[in-house]
Amino acid sequence: MLFLERGFVAAQERAAWRANAEISESIPGFTPGKRSLKGLHFTGKRMKGADFRDLDLHGVSFCDAELVGANFDGANLRSADFTNANLETTTSRKADLSEALPLGSNLGRADMREIESVHEAQVNTKSCWPPSRFQGFENLKMKATPVVRYDDQGTPVTGRDADGPCPDWTAD
Repeated sequence: MLFLERGFVAAQERAAWRANAEISESIPGFTPGKRSLKGLHFTGKRMKGADFRDLDLHGVSFCDAELVGANFDGANLRSADFTNANLETTTSRKADLSEALPLGSNLGRADMREIESVHEAQVNTKSCWPPSRFQGFENLKMKATPVVRYDDQGTPVTGRDADGPCPDWTAD
């Protein structure tokens, strides 16, 4: 009987944790540990400094989320939806971003060195995905449509800032 009672209490604690994660608007420093995030949606959440290291986030939605400084090192981000998310200063070393959707996302100053894959990730003209973050990964398997940047007069930008839709912050 005691075993069943402990199991019931543990199930209630998991359910309460998941419910709190779902309904909270702001979860700074979010650290799920080994808990499963399958089926959770973080759409519109403010999660500055969240720790998602080595987690399976396959298909998780982070649309419109504020994830500045979050750590995605080693995470499985296949098919994760980051549409319009702020991912500035995040780290994604050794992460798999295959088929991810950073459409309109700000990845400025993100540390994406040693990324495993961005194959078939989808970016658009509003995605701030600085190519300089992929230096040294010329053979990285990536299938994405090159983005042309235009100035206010509609003229294609050439020269130093022509590499992507956001500034090259490597000079900072």
